[in-house]
Amino acid sequence: KGFALNAEASEVFEEMNSLLLDVTHSEYGFIGEILHDGTQPYLKTHAITNIAWNKETRDFYAANAPQGLEFKNLKTLFGHVIATGQPVISNAPYHDPRKGGLPPGHPHMGCFLGMPFSLKGKLIGMVGIANRPGGYNDTLCEEMKPLLSACASLIEGYKLVKQKEEV
Repeated sequence: KGFALNAEASEVFEEMNSLLLDVTHSEYGFIGEILHDGTQPYLKTHAITNIAWNKETRDFYAANAPQGLEFKNLKTLFGHVIATGQPVISNAPYHDPRKGGLPPGHPHMGCFLGMPFSLKGKLIGMVGIANRPGGYNDTLCEEMKPLLSACASLIEGYKLVKQKEEV
């Protein structure tokens, strides 16, 4: 599937998120676009694993995930990716000084990998994945580069489709 075949953007991003999780043997994750609100960059998800843990979070996910969740607090592990444009490997996230905390009841996070992706030298998005058996490392980051390129192309294609619709 793909944008050229008129697939829904959400389906394409969900498939890519599933592929990232399968390839890395991770439990959950997201693909997000980096946007700017005039004062700072923030993350808007295009695909995110449903890890809702109670009725309130299930309802929130159902109501908001299809349009994309927005995360503006950069004092987090994924916020560090956005702020620096560099990967974040945290195999002990509860003890990592870059952590921002998790909402009460959030599923356990044993390890985290945040990877930025760029297009023409501009940071346009990132992926975040969690809970790979054995943790994350630099070798995996290198192996993921082709998938990150594909994510960058998906974001760019999505933006072009949206611009065309607006015209």
